[in-house]
Amino acid sequence: MISSTADAPVPFDVIDRLVVEQTGQSLSDLQRLVLQECWQATKRTYDEIAAEYNYSGSYIQQRVAPSLWRLLSGIVGTKVTKSNCKGTILAYLSSQSASVSSVPTKMPAGEQPDITSVLTVPTDSVPLRSHLYIQRPSYEPACYRAILQPGALIRIKAPRQMGKTSLMNRIIAHSEDCQTIVLNFQQAEQPILSDLNRLLRWLCANLTSQLRLAARLDDFWDADLGSKMSCTLFLEEQVLSAINSPIILALEEASELFEYPKVAQDFFAMLRTWHEYTKSDEVWQSLRLLIVQSTETYIPLNINQSPFNVGTEIALKPFTPDQIGTLAQRYGLGLQESVIQQLANLVGGHPYLTSLALYQLATGSATWGWILTTASTDEGIFSSHLHRHLWNLQQHPDLAAAFKQVSDSDDPICLPQTQSFKLCSMGLVVLEKNSVKVSHRLYREYFVGRL
Repeated sequence: MISSTADAPVPFDVIDRLVVEQTGQSLSDLQRLVLQECWQATKRTYDEIAAEYNYSGSYIQQRVAPSLWRLLSGIVGTKVTKSNCKGTILAYLSSQSASVSSVPTKMPAGEQPDITSVLTVPTDSVPLRSHLYIQRPSYEPACYRAILQPGALIRIKAPRQMGKTSLMNRIIAHSEDCQTIVLNFQQAEQPILSDLNRLLRWLCANLTSQLRLAARLDDFWDADLGSKMSCTLFLEEQVLSAINSPIILALEEASELFEYPKVAQDFFAMLRTWHEYTKSDEVWQSLRLLIVQSTETYIPLNINQSPFNVGTEIALKPFTPDQIGTLAQRYGLGLQESVIQQLANLVGGHPYLTSLALYQLATGSATWGWILTTASTDEGIFSSHLHRHLWNLQQHPDLAAAFKQVSDSDDPICLPQTQSFKLCSMGLVVLEKNSVKVSHRLYREYFVGRL
């Protein structure tokens, strides 16, 4: 049994083995450092940890720690945080040790290892090198080629949990010779997103923090030049000229800015200008832009000032029945075609929901009959996903009314553009020409009588 005493050290050897099984890579030195510090009874703040080991506080707080907790949460099957990491991990390892001790040490001759022993609860993204990642040949090769080109701009768009981050991570991993900065706009507070000057300073501060460069923002910020030009000069002189390699600037959840139209217009116009610079300026050609968004833009952008009509566009689609069958096989399941088609009809090929159902079947946690019967109820395996959507709709009565209008109709209907795009970004509806319809059977059945 794994010790759960107060003085139990971090079992790095066991954790590393689990991480390698999940991702194909060990914990990084910085991840190990953060876990070691957060394991202690008297936990230091991220800023204190950063100061002790000469790192940027924002880099640890915004990049290293969140990715570490997401990774460990996926492994243990419950949320791991800075405050609960020790108790949660020790409890998980103890339960695993107990279950292993009840299994014979030798398997019958010729019997294959149980795949469920290495399965973890599906999360928002699929770890690198995971055998559960489904390659989609119409996407990956084009992205891998594009990102290697000077001045590349790739746009990935899809609703949440459709595989955007998984694809983004593989594009970055494919670009071994590039320095990478990943910024997630969901990590920026509302006062930053709503103020262009603060947003651009936030951008530059994160750039230099992740690249471990001196910030010196005030040396470049000039009220007479304006924040866009100040930011542009900062990027050119303080970042691009200082780094002797291509740089990928990955912007996750860029559509968060659509809620602030004036800021969004200026920000995205600046990105388009940067992309134009890459066509003629050698310094700027080292910049590659990777924009990840949940929806189409519903704000007016001049066609010559928009980054959304240039570069390589990747609009992620749901899994096909064939892809669902392939994923089922990787889960060790031999499903009949009729079951695969039923699953496709139920969740519309939604990657996360599909994976969740297959995980439940593979681990013996549920039967297909039970999943199908309880799918659209609060008892079913999709309840957390459905509750999140219900809560979001309840916070926005106009969207709730619009979605009810769509779900009550057997035919696609036309909605105002903003409502259509917002519902699409949530994944609740899909576009069909100029109209929208409910994404799949699960949503239609669950929301009946709840809106």
